[in-house]
Order: sequence, then C-alpha cells, then structure tokens
Amino acid sequence: MRNRKTMIAAFALTILGFAFCSMGFAKDNNEFIPGDDSGFYYTIKKGDTLWDLSEKFYNSQWDWPGLWEMNDDIKNPHWIYPGKKIRIFLKGKAALKPKIVKVKKQVVPVKIETSFSFSKMDHIGFIRKKAQPSLGAIIKEQEGNLMMSADDIIYIKPSGKGTMIPGRIYQIFTTIPVEEKINDQVFKGVKHLIKAQIKILEHKVTYVTALITNAYRAVHKGDMIMEYYKRDSILTVEDNPDPIDARIICSENNNLMINDYTIAFINTGKTKIKPGQIYSILRTNELKDNTPWPQKKKNPIKLENLKSGKLIVLHTEDIASTVIILSSKYAIHPDDMVN
Repeated sequence: MRNRKTMIAAFALTILGFAFCSMGFAKDNNEFIPGDDSGFYYTIKKGDTLWDLSEKFYNSQWDWPGLWEMNDDIKNPHWIYPGKKIRIFLKGKAALKPKIVKVKKQVVPVKIETSFSFSKMDHIGFIRKKAQPSLGAIIKEQEGNLMMSADDIIYIKPSGKGTMIPGRIYQIFTTIPVEEKINDQVFKGVKHLIKAQIKILEHKVTYVTALITNAYRAVHKGDMIMEYYKRDSILTVEDNPDPIDARIICSENNNLMINDYTIAFINTGKTKIKPGQIYSILRTNELKDNTPWPQKKKNPIKLENLKSGKLIVLHTEDIASTVIILSSKYAIHPDDMVN
C-alpha cells in the first residue's frame, strides 16, 4: 500500500511540476484530533505544501511521502488545507530544526511552531516533596469486590479536608515514598499515581457514594480521592531549551530499564524547566581499568557520554517533573543524565 501511494503521488507531482496547492474542496471527516491522539503535529498555514514542509522539518523535500503516509486522512497529497492539523515525525537531528533562509545576504531563521499532543495527560503520575492532601478514602465497593474498575460504585469516607460535591469529577490516587540515590545524593519525594476518575453520586451523613467512570489501574480499598486537575493535553514544543543538569529518578512503574513511550520522572522542577521542552538522555561511557590497585592511574581517561535517547517534559512539580521517553538508542536507567 505504501509503495502504491508513493507511486501515485510521484506521478501526480510530475504532472503538476511538483506544485502542490493549498486550496481544495470539502475536508475529509477522518481528521487527526489533538488531545484525543498522541504525537507531534503541525497546523497547516496558507501556502504550505507537503513538499515545503518536508524541507522545513527534515531538510529534504524528498521526505514528503513520509508525511503523507502518516496522515491517512490526506487522500490527495496536493490538496492540503490551511488550519488543518497534520501529524509529523521526528527524524534524527534534522527534525524540528528551523530552516535557514537567506534574505539580502542575511541569515533569517524561519520559526516552525510544532506541538505535542498526549491523550493520557490528565492521568500521568507526578512526584512532589509532600503528599497531596486526601479528600477521603475508599472503604468498600458496592458488591464487595476487592479490585475495582470502571462502572463500579464505591463508598468513600470523607477526610474532612475538603468537600466532594455530587455531580463533580474527582480522581482516585495512591502515594508511594521515593528514596533514590541520584548523582551521589539521596533524592526524597512522594510519587503520586492516578488510578481512576470518579463522579460523585450522593453525599450521605457519614459517607459518599461515587461511580468509577474511567479506570487506568486497579483500584483498591484505602485508595484516596483528590480534586480533578485538567491538564492541557497539547504542548508547544521547544526542541533546543537551555541545558539542564538533571537525572532520571525512576519510571512511573519502577521499570529497571526504561524504553520508548515510558513515563518517567527527572529531578528538576518547575523553576528550571517547563512542559514541551525536549532534552537528550546521556549515559556514562566508562573505560574499565583492570590494572591492579597499586598501579591504577590517578587520572583515568574520561570518554564522551553516549546519547542514549530523547524525552519531552509533560508536567512539572516543585522538585521533579514528569516526562515521556520519545526514543531510546540504548536501555535507559535511573540516574542517567538529562541535558
């Protein structure tokens, strides 16, 4: 199918003299909706063509078939519409880099406004210095089930630290203490895992009833309730932010090896970074010295760190930030460097 689409497109480009048009007839209904899907996307502007966008994003006009393949709703590559959002993909160092245009012997960077959409933004975990106060705790599922999920009705004992209003949406969460040796120092914090979304049904005298509307993890007795915070699922991408000196703390699920599309945390908070920034992940390139101790070199050779992957910041807190791994050339581990 890919080869067929590419051959059709190449024929169309030849007939039209490689000239794409940004005007056309009715839009396709199968449109990529940022926030419902995850990935990078770009909003078409007047005068844009897949040919030109390929040059902007990948420094090569010949990569336009990749853009077409990634956007199934573009039925004809020479009809694209201003205002339409299309998916784009990262391709090594060339992706998301500004195109340089010469104007009267001056070099002028052309800004490419790219966004990242993450559909699960409202239930990613986070790490804070102190635990989020709980509005209440689950005391029972209506039918006595030990594990609870979507469509179950639950009973909640209020904590007295806030009000759960009938009809409103809240979240079920749990906390886990974090104590990791990061960069030769002990990092301490509290990991918060969002388990489910609930809708309050009734407020009784001594308890509250609620319906689990969406579940992301198994819910248990004792899990806590917090306010629902709607996070922006679309982030403006900044691919070359100022360098930081950060480390990977752990992954959301405590994986020993962290790979592509894994949610993780780094030990830098909102005062130094912001959502949408992309950073490189580095691993130490060690040179083992098997020389017996008395003869060991006092000044061992230090090799350049290896670039093992990239991440994008999703959410920031006081002492840490939540990230997602975009790519990994090597296995990524806690305490790997982020720069």
